[in-house]
Amino acid sequence: MKKYLFPLLAAFALTAGAANAQTTPQDGGGRPSPEQMAARQSERLTKELGLSADQTTKVQQIMTARDQEMQAMRGQMQGGTATREQMRDQMMAGRTKYDAQFKAVLTPDQYTKYTAMQAERMQRGGRGMAQGQAMAQDSTAKKGKVKVKKDKMKMKSE
Repeated sequence: MKKYLFPLLAAFALTAGAANAQTTPQDGGGRPSPEQMAARQSERLTKELGLSADQTTKVQQIMTARDQEMQAMRGQMQGGTATREQMRDQMMAGRTKYDAQFKAVLTPDQYTKYTAMQAERMQRGGRGMAQGQAMAQDSTAKKGKVKVKKDKMKMKSE
């Protein structure tokens, strides 16, 4: 009896642990809500552009509306109700609309900085990609150098 009890209890404990892990929600997983994204982005812009409290509030409202619209567009794309071209057109129209709203809230100097930041972000490949792309470029460059050195070594040894 004792011979079977320990393995049975161990199997039960493992099964219960796995079942609990499946039902427990993961903190920090998934995409943040539009409100969370807007708050984070407006904080960053407040620091980088030196926004006043009133400007920060207005920018956060604009970003919340933009992020909610983007979330709805993602749902359309995933649901298959919109084509890629329709999505691109909607995104371009939204960008124009929200840029005009930013221009109305920001001073000319702040708006110039904002557009420069957006252009730099587009150069880097969009949000969140800059660091990963820079690292990939560094590793590619290093690999290329190593490859060249190996080729030179082969030539010398031959």
